[in-house]
Amino acid sequence: MNRPSRTGTRPQPALAMTLALWLYTALAHAEPLAVIANKNNPNTSLSTTTVASMYRGETLHWPGGDRIKLVNREISAEERKTFYLRVLNAKPDQVFYRQSTPVPVQSVIERSDEAIVRFVGVIEGAIGYVNLSAVKAMKDSQIKIMLIIESR
Repeated sequence: MNRPSRTGTRPQPALAMTLALWLYTALAHAEPLAVIANKNNPNTSLSTTTVASMYRGETLHWPGGDRIKLVNREISAEERKTFYLRVLNAKPDQVFYRQSTPVPVQSVIERSDEAIVRFVGVIEGAIGYVNLSAVKAMKDSQIKIMLIIESR
């Protein structure tokens, strides 16, 4: 019995399409994120543009003069991937530099929503992002939600 020849078939495009579809589906179902700040922060809300400016190193101080202390998740975290895509329009491993300098923007890296909430609740001037459901479940009185980044 003769079998049809498979010479010249290319599974790579199919594999790439499958991976792209999986990534799109994962991000489409991503949970909303909450951008949080210390409860003593005088701001009541922030825009996506303002948060992006902070994480890109364009804005270094809060309007009252306090230094902004950025908190990030580790590069492999889904929350970071979602935040970088939706807020910064960047890949999660993108390095940003302070304006007109070779100095990279510094941030504290935390490995869980709970750790970010604890850090932001203790450190005035801190800002971070966590899953909205996690921050609601924690009911931490030391932080406040400044911006909700909705799922698409």
